[in-house]
Amino acid sequence: MAQEVDLNALKELEREAILQVLYRDQEIQNAEEERIRKLKTHLQHLRWKGAKSTDQEYKEKCCARCQRVLGLLLHRGAVCRGCSHRVCAHCRVFLRGTHAWKCTVCFEDRNVKIKTGEWFYEERAKKFPTGGKHETVGGQLLQSYQKLSKISVVPPTPPPVSESQCSHSPGRKISAPDILKPLNQEDPKSSTNPILKQQNLPSSPAPSAIFSGGFRHGSLISIDSTCTEMGNFDNANVTGEIEFAIRYCFKTHSLEICIKACKNLAYGEEKKKKCNPYVKTYLLPDRSSQGKRKTGVQRNTVDPTFQETLKYQVAPAQLVTRQLQVSVWHLGTLARRVFLGEVIIPLAAWDFEDSTTQSFCWHPLRAKAEKYEDSAPQSNGELAVRAKLVLPSGPRKLQEAQGTDELSLNGQLCLVVLGAKNLPVRPDGTLNSFVKGCLTLPDQQKLRLKSPVLKKQACPQWKHSFIFSGVTPAQLRQSSLELTVWDQALLGMNDRLLGGARLGSKGDTAGGGDACSQSKLQWQKVLSSPNLWTDMTLVLH
Repeated sequence: MAQEVDLNALKELEREAILQVLYRDQEIQNAEEERIRKLKTHLQHLRWKGAKSTDQEYKEKCCARCQRVLGLLLHRGAVCRGCSHRVCAHCRVFLRGTHAWKCTVCFEDRNVKIKTGEWFYEERAKKFPTGGKHETVGGQLLQSYQKLSKISVVPPTPPPVSESQCSHSPGRKISAPDILKPLNQEDPKSSTNPILKQQNLPSSPAPSAIFSGGFRHGSLISIDSTCTEMGNFDNANVTGEIEFAIRYCFKTHSLEICIKACKNLAYGEEKKKKCNPYVKTYLLPDRSSQGKRKTGVQRNTVDPTFQETLKYQVAPAQLVTRQLQVSVWHLGTLARRVFLGEVIIPLAAWDFEDSTTQSFCWHPLRAKAEKYEDSAPQSNGELAVRAKLVLPSGPRKLQEAQGTDELSLNGQLCLVVLGAKNLPVRPDGTLNSFVKGCLTLPDQQKLRLKSPVLKKQACPQWKHSFIFSGVTPAQLRQSSLELTVWDQALLGMNDRLLGGARLGSKGDTAGGGDACSQSKLQWQKVLSSPNLWTDMTLVLH
């Protein structure tokens, strides 16, 4: 049994130390939940891969997993003991050390239960059906802090940092007394954690009746619908229109999309004349599960009425680099999704200060674009750097006597990475960012350097120097320098690429012809002005 803990007996420093441990434990739990979510998403993807679609006709006997046709005498298949489905020989996985086998879905389901520990809870429920969860001392402390603060255990996310704040203020640490403040004493400038449910988000004051009462708040992410981004969905003939309005509140940094209705939608299941539509939104280029918002499902209608408001917490400086994707989907049997159409609106050209743009408007639905990058190059922020080519200075007569050419002198390429802005931040509005530099010489030799990691900063200011020694101007004229900005992942996961830019002979091919020519001119300016600093602002792609 856990002992009772008297919080009044703890000192302020002790409370703060305990809170730091509890927050680290909360981060580990969130990472574990993300790992379990990916495993279950992969399992659901396998199930949908073998699910039969109502729009296609199948043979009488076929494999339940890969839909391979089974024969009458040869290649008849066998019945899986786990799910009682007949599968072919290619969809069987033999267990280690035995002659028993399972189908691919049952085998993956077994692995998920082992890796997530669900088998333990199932066996415990069989032996102790009335046994409850034992509460630990840490759990009691979390509940006690929740009662004191009346807020979630996760500390509130700081507000998005503007460019002026990034360049002057290094940031403020949140102490335990600040976290334990009640909501009525909280700083009104602080924003709410976007991971929480949208019902808990503070509603911004609406200038018109469009975004006032009467509209429900949309739901957040779900595990099943993430598979639609893998291309695992059906397509219908895109018809109809969708009516919605867009508003941005500069006071709370909240982007609101009010989904009102749709009309003349296509049937998700043409044979059954059935349509269960719902609306899903993304702020491109972010297609992660944390960046998704969706409405509820309307049953058996091609003219649904939603009356729901979807919200995003995004800084004003990031709106120019984002595109709003509003798509309509049909929820079929076995959670199968059917694409009904979409609308993509570039927010860079949207006037949020004009009240006329906040009114409802009908938008025609269009087919899904194969590549969103074909329309316009997406900018992932800007990187400020200073570069200088350092050459040895000496008496010119001595150089002429020795017959030394300036292009063959060994020098140094000095690069100072100052900072970045308008980067695609995490859902909590922060980044653990660092910069990688790679200088590719004409002989394909690569010199790599890396900056330190700046944690919990949306607009990092590294002011770190990269020095590439032993290079000549002749080599640099045929070389290329690539700078990439990364977000450090937690617990050994893969780091996330935020954007990159390239200087040199190859140029920046990701940004188009103008960006390529501009990068070449900047590189030539650095090489033509030795021992002088050149300031540059690189657009990340």
